[in-house]
Amino acid sequence: MTKEVDKSSPSFLQDKLWDEITKSIADRMPNQLFPLFKEAFGKEYPKGTPIRIIQTEYPVPEGDKTVIYSDIVLLVDEKDLYHLECQMTNDSDMVVRMIEYDFHTALRHGIQMESPNVFTLHFPNSTVLYPQCNNRLPDKLICNVIFPDGSSHRYEVPTIRIQKYSLEDIREKHLTMFIPFKLLSFRPRVNSKKNPIQENELTQYVKRLILILEEEYEAGNISSLEYKDYVKFINLAAERVFHAQQHYAEEVFEVTKSVLELPSDIYRKAEMAEKLQQELKEREEEFSLREEEFSQREEEFEVTLAQQKKKFSQREEEYMRRIAQLEAQLKDKE
Repeated sequence: MTKEVDKSSPSFLQDKLWDEITKSIADRMPNQLFPLFKEAFGKEYPKGTPIRIIQTEYPVPEGDKTVIYSDIVLLVDEKDLYHLECQMTNDSDMVVRMIEYDFHTALRHGIQMESPNVFTLHFPNSTVLYPQCNNRLPDKLICNVIFPDGSSHRYEVPTIRIQKYSLEDIREKHLTMFIPFKLLSFRPRVNSKKNPIQENELTQYVKRLILILEEEYEAGNISSLEYKDYVKFINLAAERVFHAQQHYAEEVFEVTKSVLELPSDIYRKAEMAEKLQQELKEREEEFSLREEEFSQREEEFEVTLAQQKKKFSQREEEYMRRIAQLEAQLKDKE
């Protein structure tokens, strides 16, 4: 039986953010997981390979527990299953929970009938992400499974200890999804008197995180929206890590507030403003031309009207003259 987690405990609620960030990345930008798959399993996929999150809730009648939840399960290229768990502490029975999650994932999504009465279960590629500093974590979680016939299988789950990756490692391997978790490296020093965090040290560190994001954006590895999401994740991480020392969090906010808009966004806005200004200028010129044309037509109308009046006056005079001639002719006949 797997160990239950008290989801009302302060430690769980405090650490839930890191789980939510992982899930948000998987949900909003699943393409960011491909470098992780390469790092953990040595598997590479071409750009544009389809990836989607699948159900992670499985009914399991076991005492008071009726369902189990795994963090993230994904299907890549409609054939490869991946299971990711985000774990803050070194839970001794984590590997047992992983087997349980993986078994139910395989039953739901990885079962294949080879022939009548013969089935194959495809277990997912599984790994556990450990965002927090912890030198006691093993490279692999291991469980030996013994079957009734005496055969055995060594079940291994690789672990990813995020804090062991330097910023240069993250940059070179494009493990951008690790960036929001890197502020956790400062957590042990938040209240330290022997080795306190220097504000300039923190500022420079956050600037390096932002620089990696900018490079990933320029390379086309993240979109403008994903860039902004990462910056927001950094702010959320700072708020959580430095909740007891808010001046550190404010220092992070001071750095990130100036980069919430990418240079390309600023350029597009300037380009749009220039375009609108050009359109306004063109419309003003068009209006001026139409006004001039209207004025010219008005003048032409006045000239035409004057000409018509003159013609009418001439015709009236000719008409009066003819009347006078007819009257004169009538008088002569009388």
